[in-house]
Amino acid sequence: MAESLFVRGHTQGGAEWQIHYQATGTGPDMVMLHGGGPGATGASNYSKNVEALSQHYRCWVIDFPGWGQSSKNLNAFGAEGPFQNGARAVLAFLDALGIAKAHLVGNSFGGSSALCLAMDHPERVNKLVLMGPGGGVVAGAKGPTDGIKQLLTYYLGDGPSIEKLQSFVKNLVFDQSMITPALLQQRFEASNDPEIRANPPLVMVPGSAPGKETFISLDPRLATLPHRTLFVWGLQDQVNLVAGLEPFKAIPNADHLLLSRCGHWAQWEHPDRFNDAVLSFLRNP
Repeated sequence: MAESLFVRGHTQGGAEWQIHYQATGTGPDMVMLHGGGPGATGASNYSKNVEALSQHYRCWVIDFPGWGQSSKNLNAFGAEGPFQNGARAVLAFLDALGIAKAHLVGNSFGGSSALCLAMDHPERVNKLVLMGPGGGVVAGAKGPTDGIKQLLTYYLGDGPSIEKLQSFVKNLVFDQSMITPALLQQRFEASNDPEIRANPPLVMVPGSAPGKETFISLDPRLATLPHRTLFVWGLQDQVNLVAGLEPFKAIPNADHLLLSRCGHWAQWEHPDRFNDAVLSFLRNP
């Protein structure tokens, strides 16, 4: 049975943070990082994966600051952008628990944060598994996808609603029948936390444009990244388009797995295929 625990510390600026996590299994350390959508949590993102992966690894499933049961202060980590703040939060988590090095498995925002940590502190990262990470430049794109727009504006205007959440979540999966009323209600209740409404971790500033910190696929350090990396991307991803993989191909030791009939939640839509692929990748040099 997974332990449900908290670890606490302070940022370099003195702000107190708290990270909620569940730990299960034995073996090499694996930190599992959820996406950035409204109502996301580590446990919900990886509900179909932990049992299989924890047979071989010590799985640490966290809620990023700003989501779930963690403190609602992602931006207190003081980095130039949310992906970089996510990386600093993961580093703080590793330090607090004395984890010297870990595999990182990250979906969307979590994948981008994992990649930033690997670039900033390569010695703390073993292998990377990245599912549809953000920050990939899409040639010819005139702006973010509807899915990203809905994510970044969810807390604006009248604030959270079940209708806004349903409109966003339909972008996450290829098979719409997988989105049940119970799932929507669970995500909505998590997203409607008063603390998150008061300080949402990802929000569009009116009139602003994404800065270079957003487009991590253009970072020149990718070309010398030493880590073995597995990209898993749904061909029907409507949040981070599969075309965004192209600039990430600068990573020299990366494999690319494209899943058919799959949207943005590869690990949740096709758990058996995902779990098998991850275990095979991590076991082999």
